[in-house]
Amino acid sequence: MKKRNKYRHHYSDDSLGRTNVRLLEAALSLKHRFFSIVALRRGLRRLRKWTLILLLVIPVVAALIWGGMTAVEKAYSLSIDKISYDARQKLISKEQAMQLLGIEGSVNMATLNTDAMVETLEKNLCIESAVVRAEFPDTLHIEVNERIPVVYVEQETGTDTGNRSRFFMDPKGVLFPVEPEFHRNFMGVPVWYLQYGDVDAFQAGAVINEETRRPIVELVAAANHYTLIEIPAIREIFRPKEWKIIVSLEGGAEVLMQVYDIKGQMERLAMIMEHCRATKRAPRSINVIPRINPTVIYAADSAPDTKK
Repeated sequence: MKKRNKYRHHYSDDSLGRTNVRLLEAALSLKHRFFSIVALRRGLRRLRKWTLILLLVIPVVAALIWGGMTAVEKAYSLSIDKISYDARQKLISKEQAMQLLGIEGSVNMATLNTDAMVETLEKNLCIESAVVRAEFPDTLHIEVNERIPVVYVEQETGTDTGNRSRFFMDPKGVLFPVEPEFHRNFMGVPVWYLQYGDVDAFQAGAVINEETRRPIVELVAAANHYTLIEIPAIREIFRPKEWKIIVSLEGGAEVLMQVYDIKGQMERLAMIMEHCRATKRAPRSINVIPRINPTVIYAADSAPDTKK
């Protein structure tokens, strides 16, 4: 019986057998190991294995690198071709908004910072809120909600102190700058002269509390329901006491009102003005607080019409 190699027993196919083969090869000299067919075959197998791995990995890595570079290149080459714009109150034009944002010419989508653009728009106190969003590949959407001027506000002491600063006030009581380029249709709103303490700090961005501003806002809203023929334009508003409002109308008539039932008082004022037109008399002073028989004082040179 042929003698078997003691290193190649029945474990030769498992891990122990492979270990014994390696031990046998380790016992050989470097020269024999170098020219060993077994080692050569093993090396070739390993070489084929790693060559195959490299052939698979290199294209994938190359594709990823190329894709990333292409994406970056495309991103930096994307320019905004369309800008959709909506102003809720139609006070600020698209061109004016672009000027506020400092946008001239093309805008790169990759370098666009929509949060910073919103912050820039809302820094302008004429704008209550703004929304800016980018829509790939080439569209920018901008929406602004402007503040609506209700009245001018000015300090009543301005005539004494010389400080005649004037701001607009919106329905929420926020004071904001007068910008003729935005507010050209609101330059004729009434002036409300503030008493000391009506606002903590007379400056843009300050807010007049609700209880103080409520009757003034209601007054202007009620007046807007009438034509200038029915009720002449309100020019000045004073509130010398918490309960009392004095309104100066176009033509010089003064109207005494209270802070309650503004709508009812304006209805009485409209009826009085209609009577004045019918009798061709000019009112000088009107008290619309009484619900029955409100009083009217006419101008001295005003006489009732006696014609039938």
